[in-house]
Amino acid sequence: MGVYRSCYFVCWVAIFFTCLTCNVHSQTLLLGACPSPPMQSEFSAQDFLGRWYEVERTFVMAEVGWRCITVDYREESGRIRVETSGNAVVKRTMAAVATFTPNSPARIILRGEGSLPTQSTNYVLLSDYNSYAVVWSCRNVDPLIPISGLDFLRNLSHTENLWILSRNRTMDASTREQIYSFLDTNAINRRSLRPVPQDNCQEGTP
Repeated sequence: MGVYRSCYFVCWVAIFFTCLTCNVHSQTLLLGACPSPPMQSEFSAQDFLGRWYEVERTFVMAEVGWRCITVDYREESGRIRVETSGNAVVKRTMAAVATFTPNSPARIILRGEGSLPTQSTNYVLLSDYNSYAVVWSCRNVDPLIPISGLDFLRNLSHTENLWILSRNRTMDASTREQIYSFLDTNAINRRSLRPVPQDNCQEGTP
């Protein structure tokens, strides 16, 4: 009986991690549940609007091969529209509508536009509004197949996305070190950060 239970457990664990692999679409899995870092205090959505440049980010499937990436937050017809643009083989643009949560304004709900709208939640962890911003998202990963009696397998892992944004195409070393220190202090994984090429780019109109 004990051997049967052990085999049952191993099989379900194998199924669990297989489902995880399918569910995260090749993103990096991190152990444990999502951390709870502090968000930007007294966040001002109005000051956050405008053009940002991605200078570093973790893996994002939709932005594979992109360079010269800009992110524009602007008011349009009574709502906040977010356009992420970059150059791949041709210029690419993704659009979404942003909602800044009233009781937690540094929490941004993004609803994608297009034939297959998606929804995600981003958090502004750190920003001085004039030069840099740190935007982060995290999702606890559950198995696609419910496992009765094995609830402890929930939230064994999570996926994170992280963007370091700048008001300019470059960022000075001291600002980067300040951001890295903040991330390390708050247990935000930055090992997967990669620079976003911002050289030889044509400046567009925000």
